[in-house]
Amino acid sequence: MAVFTRTMDVRLAAPAMSIRRLVLLVALPLLMLAAIHVVSQQYGTAMPPQVLRLTEARLLPGDARDPAQVPGALPQGRLPEPSAVVSRPLGPTATPTPMPSTAPTTPAVPLVPGHVVALPVQIHETDAPGPLWFALDFHLPHAAQAPYWLVIQHRPAASVYLDGQLIANSGPGAGYAAEDEDDLAQRGLLLAGRRLQVSIPPALLAAGDHRLSLRLARPGFEGAGLSAPLLGPSAQVRALQEGRRFWQVLRVTTALAGLVIGGFMLMVWLALRQEWLYGVTGVFCLCTALLLSPYLLNGALFPAPWWRVALDLADVLSKALLLFLVARLSGLALRWPEKMAAAYLGLGLVIDGAAAFLGWSWTDFHHPWPWWALGSRAVVLAAAAGLAARAALGSSRRAHLAVACAVALSGWVWLYVSWFALVRSEQMSVVDINVVGHGVLIAMAGVALQRRLVGSLRDQALARVRLEQALDERTRELQDRWEDLQDSERQRTAAQERERLLQEMHDGLGSQLVTARLCADRGVPSQTMVSLLDDCIREMRLTVDALAVTDGDLTLLLANLRHRMAPRLQQAGLELDWQLSDVPLLPTLQGTGGRELIRIVQEALSNIIHHAGATRVRFSTRIDEARGQVLLSIVDNGRGLAADLRQGNGLRGMRRRAERIAAHIEWRVPEEAAVEGGGTELLLCLPLRAPA
Repeated sequence: MAVFTRTMDVRLAAPAMSIRRLVLLVALPLLMLAAIHVVSQQYGTAMPPQVLRLTEARLLPGDARDPAQVPGALPQGRLPEPSAVVSRPLGPTATPTPMPSTAPTTPAVPLVPGHVVALPVQIHETDAPGPLWFALDFHLPHAAQAPYWLVIQHRPAASVYLDGQLIANSGPGAGYAAEDEDDLAQRGLLLAGRRLQVSIPPALLAAGDHRLSLRLARPGFEGAGLSAPLLGPSAQVRALQEGRRFWQVLRVTTALAGLVIGGFMLMVWLALRQEWLYGVTGVFCLCTALLLSPYLLNGALFPAPWWRVALDLADVLSKALLLFLVARLSGLALRWPEKMAAAYLGLGLVIDGAAAFLGWSWTDFHHPWPWWALGSRAVVLAAAAGLAARAALGSSRRAHLAVACAVALSGWVWLYVSWFALVRSEQMSVVDINVVGHGVLIAMAGVALQRRLVGSLRDQALARVRLEQALDERTRELQDRWEDLQDSERQRTAAQERERLLQEMHDGLGSQLVTARLCADRGVPSQTMVSLLDDCIREMRLTVDALAVTDGDLTLLLANLRHRMAPRLQQAGLELDWQLSDVPLLPTLQGTGGRELIRIVQEALSNIIHHAGATRVRFSTRIDEARGQVLLSIVDNGRGLAADLRQGNGLRGMRRRAERIAAHIEWRVPEEAAVEGGGTELLLCLPLRAPA
């Protein structure tokens, strides 16, 4: 019963958790957008009491550079009668278009000198074939007591006059010709506009009416734009500009973060080509950083229209990659998001690239392209937000919830800015919060890839630990097997050694003992019996001596043999000539190898005693450095080698023993045979180093 109750509680808790997550996914991004809106209004449009915002400008006739040649540019000139002035704000299509990849729009009616236009304003290049003059009138009830600041955003180059006196010039100066101005306008692709801040001394601002005359250069590909100028005491304008500085710092920080994160991801992908998702994320972050660049640069990176083409294509690519990355990072086994991202990317690159190249306006909704541009982006962002929300609802991980909120907030910010800046064209300052949408996406990509990288490093560390444990276990198994093999090899070697020792004792000492016993049975003289028993004792001592010397000392082995064999050689009438030189320890004589050498020498001496008829035997050693050998020479002065020498068991046994110690044995006529007239030399070649 208790188990059933817990199961029911879990089943009831799951829908409740999903509902809470859904409410959070819907409410949290909207609340954050509302907070961003409040902050934007607080820092962007809240006017101090003494700061004037000049929202109307009169379009003046003429395109001369000197304001004295432009009617109405100077305050002493006669102003048109109020009835003659047509005061109207331009339609929505003439208001500013501050999106990074927007094109200028065309006013509802042609611009006519004398019209009063509402600021901010943006004018298409076809509506202004030449430079434009604007007059902005304002009234000061009291004379200025402190310096005033005048802040204007404009594009392209501008010259500002106060009551006919030049106070600022954002162009290259007075040394350029009028035809240079046209080229400057074409190259001055200032999507975010230039910001001009002028300090005006109090002496120029007496109480009464004043006039600002402003000359804009001929509009280029992106048109001409003019914001509503701000004029007021420097302290109050400075406080007003703090908000603008806040957004500027935020844009710079976000763009640099996108550049750094994107570059890092691309370097990771270049180092680990199998981790292609890092490369995709790096391209996404770099595209987002590129979209923020118009708000940071005073000029275009490429000549028109290629700068706008680059920005529009980067916008399309970033939206497609956002959908792709959300589909990949959400963990949902769905194929349609990737297909949708690929389809949008293919269509968007063609359509939006052509629109940017041809200069189609983002705000001219009489044309079908703005509907496609905004509609396709809205669909892609909605699909990305839906995928992220689905992953967050189906998972209990907070990371999925954070990603879903970030994608949703980015979509709401994009919708907010597009509605106010493009559709309604009411607020220029709302474009500032566009950086928030880009910033949360860059942060989302950075955090997601950071978690992926950290997870990959943790998996590698865990795999390394597991591999080390498996390696240790395998090493222990191999060590145990090696020890077993060593034991088995030692046992096998000991058994073989016992067999060889028993065989030698049987063949040597055993046969001699059998001979002695037969002689005893036959009643041979005691002297003969003593001789036979001495041979048995000598054989046993030679075996013991050979087993005692295990370090490969050739000189010591031969010395022991000389000591044991001296009585026998003396009985045989052989004179022993001992000419041994110092030689190093030989690896092949270590262990049981010394016994093999003793048996070879013992067999050679036995042959000399019984068959050579010699009276002298010479032992000598020398080192052959060229061949890496120690040469042991045993020379007798007997009758020499027979012409038809055939190898018996004794000689074959000597060769087999030589092969066991990696030595080479041969019989030959000694070099001094020509002088002494006979003899035989046994040459045994022993390697200085152990064979490979």
